[in-house]
Amino acid sequence: MHQLSFLSSDPSEPVPGRRRSTAENERLLMAYRHRRLSEGAHARSVARELSQLRSLARECHTQEEPGLLSQLVSQPATMARVLLEPRVAIARSTGRARLRAVQRFIRIVGPELGRDSAADLSALDALLPARPPAGWHTSGVLVAGSPNRRRPIAPTLDATDLARILDAAGASAAPHCAARDRALVSLCCFTGLRVEEVVGLHWEHLNLEPTRIAGQGLTVAVQRRGRLLHLPLPGPAADALAELAAPRVTCGLAVRGPVIRTQTDSARALGYGAARKILRRACRHAGYPPVESAELRAGCAYWLRTQGLSDHEVVGVLGLARVRSLDRLLHRHAALDAQRRVREVLIQ
Repeated sequence: MHQLSFLSSDPSEPVPGRRRSTAENERLLMAYRHRRLSEGAHARSVARELSQLRSLARECHTQEEPGLLSQLVSQPATMARVLLEPRVAIARSTGRARLRAVQRFIRIVGPELGRDSAADLSALDALLPARPPAGWHTSGVLVAGSPNRRRPIAPTLDATDLARILDAAGASAAPHCAARDRALVSLCCFTGLRVEEVVGLHWEHLNLEPTRIAGQGLTVAVQRRGRLLHLPLPGPAADALAELAAPRVTCGLAVRGPVIRTQTDSARALGYGAARKILRRACRHAGYPPVESAELRAGCAYWLRTQGLSDHEVVGVLGLARVRSLDRLLHRHAALDAQRRVREVLIQ
């Protein structure tokens, strides 16, 4: 048991060695990110790879040795141990994602560190357990990971479920945060916006203009895939935004700046992590497990269909690239509808 010194600094402050190792890792990760994006990789795919590489660095960090990615590249045995023996149980898909991220990192960053990427990759493959390859495109190696699901299957939501989550957001929040939380959850539940897009939303991005789907209505400008999209906001989301803006309009204040703020009188936007906590709390109070943005978008798409919108109109509201993406979102809803129809026939 280690006793802290009375004259020492705040123990919550980061250790200087850890701070230096983090800065070094971030420099390499930003170089990796720039190269992957220049190769045409999707930004969200690159973000997932960076997350896995940071996890590997944390796995190697100890009191004696900082978790430097540059050292991992030069130490295939340590890299293989981290891939085979993580500190916490992970899913098989996570283990494979870590392996792919490591292989790409060695290929891209290795030459900048004066390493032979081909030799390092061969050494890493030799240290990993082998198995018969599943195809010509796989190397046939094993890494850590359980085949069982690490989290339960998310519920298949419909309009009633979304309304319950929205009601729970307003009821479970503090009085001065109720309108903000309702606006946040309504934008997550009844639009095609992701959480990171909601917290980055400004009042200047909203416009009242005619739309092809609902005539005159509120639209929001969102940057996706290098294009500026103007997405119509359905009624529940527009009503929650009007409720949020009402106090400022009544006081004669300008309605501009971030839509979702840390406090009512603050000009600082709410962070992504805090927004996720509010959404998880609303789901818990409504009786649901935490859901991801994909489940919320699927529930919104199903609700829009019940409102009489065609598939192409739903794609336009959610800002999807193609109708096939909508079919993938609603595959569980389609399966449930098929089961209900079969049950009705059998009951008759």
